[in-house]
Amino acid sequence: MLYAMSRVGAVAPLPGTVATPSLRATMPISSALTVAALALSGGGALYGAPPDADPYGPADAIVSGTAVLPPPQRAPSPDSAAIRGRARTLQSRFESDRLRHLPRSLGGSRPQCDEIIGRMCIWDDGDDGWAPTEEPAKIVALRGELLAALESLAREIPGDHWVFGQRIRYLVEAGRLGEAASLAQACGLPARWRCDAYLGYVRHHQQNIRGAEQAFRRALDAMPARIFADWTDPEPMLDRDLRRWVADQADSAAAVDRVWMLSDPLFLVPGNDRWTGHMSRWSYSMSSEEARNPYRLLWGEDLTRVTVRYGWPIAWERSWSTSGGNAFSVSGHDYPGEFRAFPPQQVLGRGRDGVEPVEWKIPDGHARSKYAPPYLDSLGVLEGQIGRFWRRNGVLLVGTWESPEVDPPYNADAASGTPADPAEVRNRLVAGAARGPDPEAPAAPRLRVGMFVEQDGALAADVRTTVVSGGTVRLSALAPWANWGVVSLEAWSPETRRAHRLRAGMGFRQLMPDLFALSDLLLLETGAEPAGPEQVADVLRASTEVAGDEPLTLAFEVYGLLSRSELVDFRAWVEKRDEGFLTRAVRWLGFGGDREQVMIGWEEGGPERRGPLFRTFSIGLPHLEPGRYEVVIEVTARGHSPLEARRAFTVR
Repeated sequence: MLYAMSRVGAVAPLPGTVATPSLRATMPISSALTVAALALSGGGALYGAPPDADPYGPADAIVSGTAVLPPPQRAPSPDSAAIRGRARTLQSRFESDRLRHLPRSLGGSRPQCDEIIGRMCIWDDGDDGWAPTEEPAKIVALRGELLAALESLAREIPGDHWVFGQRIRYLVEAGRLGEAASLAQACGLPARWRCDAYLGYVRHHQQNIRGAEQAFRRALDAMPARIFADWTDPEPMLDRDLRRWVADQADSAAAVDRVWMLSDPLFLVPGNDRWTGHMSRWSYSMSSEEARNPYRLLWGEDLTRVTVRYGWPIAWERSWSTSGGNAFSVSGHDYPGEFRAFPPQQVLGRGRDGVEPVEWKIPDGHARSKYAPPYLDSLGVLEGQIGRFWRRNGVLLVGTWESPEVDPPYNADAASGTPADPAEVRNRLVAGAARGPDPEAPAAPRLRVGMFVEQDGALAADVRTTVVSGGTVRLSALAPWANWGVVSLEAWSPETRRAHRLRAGMGFRQLMPDLFALSDLLLLETGAEPAGPEQVADVLRASTEVAGDEPLTLAFEVYGLLSRSELVDFRAWVEKRDEGFLTRAVRWLGFGGDREQVMIGWEEGGPERRGPLFRTFSIGLPHLEPGRYEVVIEVTARGHSPLEARRAFTVR
């Protein structure tokens, strides 16, 4: 099952409000005619005079509690001011020209806001079928002319951070990442931290995540304190529960680091691209100060906030009103496949006694923040099993799943492993759909797969390999004792830019030798008889989907039994999972019939010597109707409360 990734949109529904980046934006109808007239005439009245103050200039220093004013800045020479004004005029003219050449479509009804940020109305449009189309050739040509003009002007005023920022931003937008990287590396801005920030921005888009991390770290070390505070504050992206969780931790800095680590979409990919993506959004916002944009808005704090939370659109279109007249709106689209990268609060820990797994779900709909990795077009969910067996020196973790079927890459550059640039990403889905299957395409690529265990903000287990697309993956790892952790099963095809994962939070606390406890209950291949947990990984069932009359074979382990003379009672049954609250209540009151669909039971003694008791058993399924079920094992021993373990499965 693929996660449904709805794009986000923004609109200005009222006079005095405006539309948003990374989102869908519509100018208010009451002022649309005025906006359209200014845009088409090339006038600049909408914008007003750009401010001269540098919002990213050095902050006042504080020494021993006394404010020390910065040295007075020498006013720019008339020639420099004129050249800078010329650059701003050219940039503004390009955005006006871009607006005229945007693809056109008929507009629909005005959406209801999911959230309002300043002038921005944000909503999820629910259009999962949208795909980027090729950018109009006229806009490509106009951007090239702008870049050539900015390069010429930069030679006359070297070291001007505004002109430099425009060059970096438009080179990346054009997909000319090599030129952008060379420009950032040769950067001669007086504030060196800006150079590193722009280099990190380019490296992130080049999919060089490690290089981006290094550049951003240098920028953070050198930037003014107030800017550092803004760029490193994760609160704008976190939902209420996650903010509360961070606030409740004894070490909030360590808690923030852990949240950032777990927001990394794939541990298979070197570096944390969610963090570099966050820094890249700040870098983009820095380059956009005092600059024009396709929404015909002055850049403000609200645009920065929306950009940091959702990114900046990769495509725009102009929609004409269906009510007639000359009113139109400008819509911006995010990357298809954006999702909630930050972990839900529930998987971060369930207290000292928490053991049971908590699935990491990524719900559809509006989110506080969304993100799409530069190396992925889609992230799906793996359907498989994760199980734990407690050993003397840690927890033996086993996992299995069917690796996704991945089609061969249709693009020669993609097949060679060459990183895709944003311009290619805009067109890849459309191009693939247009070409259809290629009978001469190469065989399906191998997948990179891995099992990872996060504990206390670090990877405590890291097992990875490569497999053939469509095959069964079985991995195992020994995780150290820990109160809690997050397990991630991952599969990634760099060539086709697709990935799947399964993440869950679970306990890894140490069991005392005399503690009566159960391992996880696991589905095995039909009829399998492993000798112990170390052999379970080889016979784990990769799919939890079964036929209605297919027998199930399961394995589990009991801990805390002292001797062979200790009698243990076992009962196993099947329950339907989709019963509603009223049905369950009726059954609880004793009026709805037995809860068990199928049931078996047996009694036996404890282990021959003190230690875990490993058992397998089979249970038949007498023509169960399609639906979701659970196998339940209940274990009872004298002097102990009954224990229960469950494993979900689906009857097809």
